[in-house]
Amino acid sequence: MGRILAVDFGRRRIGLAVCDELQMTATGLPTLHVHSLHEGIAGVAQVVGAERVEQVVVGLPLNMDGSRGEMARAAEEFDRSLGQVCDRPVCLFDERLSSVGAKNEMRVMGIKNRKRKGAVDRIAAVLILETYLQRIGR
Repeated sequence: MGRILAVDFGRRRIGLAVCDELQMTATGLPTLHVHSLHEGIAGVAQVVGAERVEQVVVGLPLNMDGSRGEMARAAEEFDRSLGQVCDRPVCLFDERLSSVGAKNEMRVMGIKNRKRKGAVDRIAAVLILETYLQRIGR
């Protein structure tokens, strides 16, 4: 099967999560803090190698009606660019409400607002990966 890396793309912060080789559990990785698209691609590509990832899933933040806004187009550009530098399959996956879900999870866990910034992205990536694994039947 192999490990899958989920990416919660943002222009300044990129949340990451990886699953085990049996694709049963998702674990959040440290959030990348970036200043450019190029820096984000390089950072994610480095994680792909370090974590021995077989596939990358990039969250696609569609609007609730399914249309593509500015961030969805930016995620699509990130996906295309990452696919050109990684020798692994890279795909987009609908991530509507993953950040909202992450904020709700943190509220339930009692994490204070000031500690949420990087954690939101990491937890959103975990939720993207868990949803993706459910969708593919793992």
